Amino acid sequence: LAVYKLIEGEIVSDIRNLPALSDGVKQQLIDYYSECLPYTVPGGKMTRGLTVIKGVEVLRGRELTEKEYKDAAILGWLVEWLQAFFLVADDIMDASITRRGSPCWYKVPNVTQDNAINDALILENMIYQTLRRHFKSHPSYVQLLELFIDTTFQTEVGQHIDTNGTPYADGKRAPLDLSRFTLDRYQGCVRYKTCYY
Repeated sequence: LAVYKLIEGEIVSDIRNLPALSDGVKQQLIDYYSECLPYTVPGGKMTRGLTVIKGVEVLRGRELTEKEYKDAAILGWLVEWLQAFFLVADDIMDASITRRGSPCWYKVPNVTQDNAINDALILENMIYQTLRRHFKSHPSYVQLLELFIDTTFQTEVGQHIDTNGTPYADGKRAPLDLSRFTLDRYQGCVRYKTCYY
């Protein structure tokens, strides 16, 4: 969790350094995101993030140097950040009650659905802020950026296929229509919702 704490600290510092905001507003943001980040990002199995580290080690064919390990761990945490962004949004779309044995983020008292939607967007943005901070001068920066952008797009397509399995009428979900649950829709959802990350 040391690398997670590093990234979280950098993000809090970014908030602290926002121009044209009073110290009171900055502190409110810091307090809020100091609760949001540890609630939404770590806590799962973290297999995606750990796989990044192991993958880099396998590709290098040796134990990683301290710098290589840190860079791989940052990328691994950014994959976990991506997962957190998707889960916060997915829980709202699915009207879920719990996630990982606790109330979904939007169900936490004083968060609200409106804030949680914005929080999902902020979680996504934090990926790009952190990528730029740590990898802007890396020769693979553009490829890393494109990988996160493409993965986000593919996953959002899968989410659309999943969410729209049940049609809407008058702004509300229509009654269940099993004819919409086709093999084609299922395969599209399986392929795009989480296959790419």
